[in-house]
Formats: sequence, structure tokens, C-alpha cells
Amino acid sequence: MNIKSTLQNTKASTFSVFLPNPKQHDFPTPVGTGFFVSPDGWFITAAHVLTAFSKDSNKPTNMITIEKETLFDVERKMPIPKVVNEVKLVHYDPGNDFALLKADIEKNHDQLWLANCKEFPYIKVGTKILEDGDEVYSFGYPLSTGGLIYPGPEFVAGTTELHPRVTSAIVSSIYEKFGMISHSGVQRTYILDKALNYGNSGGPIVSKETGEVNAFCSRFQPVYIPQKHLGEKAIIMIPSLYGVVTNLSFSMIEEVLVQKGIVQKTSRQ
Repeated sequence: MNIKSTLQNTKASTFSVFLPNPKQHDFPTPVGTGFFVSPDGWFITAAHVLTAFSKDSNKPTNMITIEKETLFDVERKMPIPKVVNEVKLVHYDPGNDFALLKADIEKNHDQLWLANCKEFPYIKVGTKILEDGDEVYSFGYPLSTGGLIYPGPEFVAGTTELHPRVTSAIVSSIYEKFGMISHSGVQRTYILDKALNYGNSGGPIVSKETGEVNAFCSRFQPVYIPQKHLGEKAIIMIPSLYGVVTNLSFSMIEEVLVQKGIVQKTSRQ
């Protein structure tokens, strides 16, 4: 399959993650990306996304909203915001940068875009282990912004800008690095030949072949370049060409997905 054959479903299932910004009167601000993996509202994002405004990575917020770009509805002759409220954090695993959330469609029927819906759009989780050279793509909300227009004492007004982007890539390696000892099980991460931007974190990595989501965006690999003409300790850091994405088939993550009925248990060695 090509990207276009599955992209619309990926787009429909993927949202920008908003958290209240304490520096801006708790105005909801886009901080990352996430995606639905079941019709009954299970939603995945990166754990670090939920601590965007926290100094402690072990204290994620549970005041979470997810939202998509607002488009004009020709039939209703009005813009229809695509917002999901009351998204609850169910499982938080900072060690694997994995967070599983749950949304209730019944509690969101006041949203016009969900008024007649019985289920959320979602991407099926793929259990296929990716290999070097496999073609994948990501959809997410990098470089999105939010800010206050009027920070009044009784009324706060703000604005946000979302930047939906599709990025194609290949699996550059199934190993982040080799050391003296490497385990033989399913790897926790894949390395892509594209470095995804801030705001892509938590977004889906979709197999071009199957249209299923196999991983989510976690981080990029920085490159530190010595600048000896500026001194012995002078260096600059730039993002490399490589993105690090977390494998949904990694045992500790797959176990949670099986417990919640999102995927079936596999018989891997």
C-alpha cells in the first residue's frame, strides 16, 4: 500500500495533546501528539508529553484535553471544533516513555463532531516486528503553539495554532546502539532515518505496508560537535537525521495493551 491509502484514517485517529500551562493562567497549550488505538477510547501518547510543564517526570498531569484542527462544516455552515474532554490517564510508564489514556465517548456527545458517533476513529496496533529498511510514516503536530490574548482576572482568552504534518521514513536500525552485551528479545526502540520535531512526540509510526501503528515518536538522537576554535570544552548540539521511536510490541508495553484488550497476546520467544 502507499501512504495515501491509509493516511486519512491515521489523520482522523491522531490528535494534538493539550495541557494547562501554569505560566499562562492554565490556558490549554499543545505539547505533543497522541492517537486512538480502539473504538472505545484507548489513547496512546509519550509519557514525557504529560510532564511538559512539570519539573518532576514522575508527576504527570491528569488535566488532559485532545484536539484536532478545526475545519469549516459546509452543511452546518459553521466551524466545528474537534475536541475530546475528560481524557483520563490510566497507565504511566516513564521508563519506557509510554502513557495509556482513556476517553469516554458518552461524556463527549456535547461535542458536535461526536454527537451521532458510537465510537472513536482509531488505528489498529500492529504486532509485526519491523526490520531494517521497512517503510513507515508519521502524522503529528510539530511546532504547534498556544498563548494568551487577554489574561484578565476573571476572563482569560487565548489562541492556538496547530501544524499537522506527515513525515515518511524508513527503519534505519532496530538497535539504538550496541554495547558489550545486547539482549535477544524484542527491541524497545526503532531508529528512523528522519528526526521528528518537538510536538511530534507521542504520535503514531505507521507501517506503509499494513497501515497499522507499530510504534510512537519518543525523541531524536542529538549530535554533539566539538568547537575547538572556541575552547576545549565548547560544543554545539544539533538534531541528527535519526529519530528514536518506541516499539509497541516491546514486552512491557505489549503486556499492558493485552490486559486492556487492545491487542491479542502473541507467542514470541
